[in-house]
Amino acid sequence: MTNIAAPSETFWTALGAVGAMLALPTALFIGWLGYRAVWPRRRIEWSARVSPLTHTAAHGALTITHGSTTLSNPHVVEIDLSNAGNKDLETAQFNGQPIEITSTADVVAVLNQTSRPTSQRVLAATPQANAVSLAPATPLHQGQTLTYVILVDGPDPQIDLRASASNTRIKRQTRLTPDEIIRMYYARMSQVVGASAGTGVLYLITLLIFRA
Repeated sequence: MTNIAAPSETFWTALGAVGAMLALPTALFIGWLGYRAVWPRRRIEWSARVSPLTHTAAHGALTITHGSTTLSNPHVVEIDLSNAGNKDLETAQFNGQPIEITSTADVVAVLNQTSRPTSQRVLAATPQANAVSLAPATPLHQGQTLTYVILVDGPDPQIDLRASASNTRIKRQTRLTPDEIIRMYYARMSQVVGASAGTGVLYLITLLIFRA
């Protein structure tokens, strides 16, 4: 007959210590989930990518026109505008004011405007002298991304976004190059590996204490 030894008092002490270590992060995580569910977090994230239509060396050798207008220094600006919060942004939260995409170069035309997902409506864009006005006549839904492609004319266009949105954080995102995306991927993988290694060490320590 095989006798199975009861776990030592040291094991239960160690197990209690491990449980105490895990209890606080778990409680904080559950509390954070509850806070997110109860309190709305309104946030707009946007980014701009500016691309010249001609190479510097080609200036003077090429003529680019839009309709009957000759462009001296044309650029294409691609704007991504996302509702990154946990609630829809209703029209009333914009206080009757448009969202404005401003440019130091002259705005020539809005070439394209799309929504992801496509089932949700685009905020209509109206070009002005040095801006594009977006009318929030429909909600900007949670997780929705709007993309606008704008043609501007002028040297080194500087793009900005203004919005009068109540209790809403507006943040500009930097578009990453492919090399930066790869570096960020490896950095995240290193963090995951480090966290896994820490969990493994904690498990081994508990196992050694149990065997003792």
